[in-house]
Amino acid sequence: MHLGLKKVRTSKMKPVVKPFIVSLIDVVNLGFLCVLIGFLIVTYTDNPYSNVLMALYLVILLSIFGIAKYRNHHQTVKYNLFYLLSAVILFITMYESISGLLPIFVGNLRFDAMIDNLDKSVFGISPTVWMQRIIFPSLTEVLYILYFVYFFMPVILVILLYRNGEFKELEISLFTLFINYYGAYISYFYIPVEGPRYYLAHEHVVPLDGIFLSEPLRDFINLCEPSTLDCFPSLHSSILVVVTALAYKFYPRIFKIYLVLSIVIIFSLVYLRYHYLLDIVFGALWAGISIYLAHRIFSLFSNRFNSHFVVPTL
Repeated sequence: MHLGLKKVRTSKMKPVVKPFIVSLIDVVNLGFLCVLIGFLIVTYTDNPYSNVLMALYLVILLSIFGIAKYRNHHQTVKYNLFYLLSAVILFITMYESISGLLPIFVGNLRFDAMIDNLDKSVFGISPTVWMQRIIFPSLTEVLYILYFVYFFMPVILVILLYRNGEFKELEISLFTLFINYYGAYISYFYIPVEGPRYYLAHEHVVPLDGIFLSEPLRDFINLCEPSTLDCFPSLHSSILVVVTALAYKFYPRIFKIYLVLSIVIIFSLVYLRYHYLLDIVFGALWAGISIYLAHRIFSLFSNRFNSHFVVPTL
């Protein structure tokens, strides 16, 4: 007997019924969706995208519950790819929608001066300005390539876990990553920071010229960015810590590679003028907090929610 729900033995194996049809991944997506709707309500009268965003969020809400219901009735491994891709698509859609909320919510508020002054109080000079003395084209080229590689690191880990059929580990990894992403996204609304590439542009007298790929990669990265107010905390440093920790726990064969890449990419965040050092430090701190929160929440509540993926029985 579990919360009034009885197990029924039948000739066909069925998943154990749990109190909620949604998964913890659904819950964290719903939580972030509610936050976005809250920001939309606050900006509704001044936001030219209000009706479009409200319609989009309604579609996302219905999709989460619709897919959860479908998953509850189609508990076979062959649908796991659909359950994975749908969660990722909803995540990307909500992320991209931030561009229609964040600039309107924060207006002209910026914290760049405060964070730059804190960096200067520690180092005596802005780290991105100091690094101009070590800029040269071949290093710039390599660091832009590695900065771009960052975007594939969570994807590669997810693919490896999915390919190996490690669906519980995959669910924990996605849950941890989503908590990390969403927490940082929310902070952008309250601590909007453009970063040194904009705020300190007048002090950056040495151009970041590469060889072949630097400029197209820089343009592509700028194109994919829904907002320039996304520096504090550094989600790059935060995700690098999280994905490296997940690799250590669930896929040790790539841990050393991820560790080396993470160290170099974190260096590139300052060299390429995307972040203040304080951004990076707080990003790493948020990574530790999100890993802890994800572990505690999953340990305490996963037995009350349906699994996001179907785990094959032996």
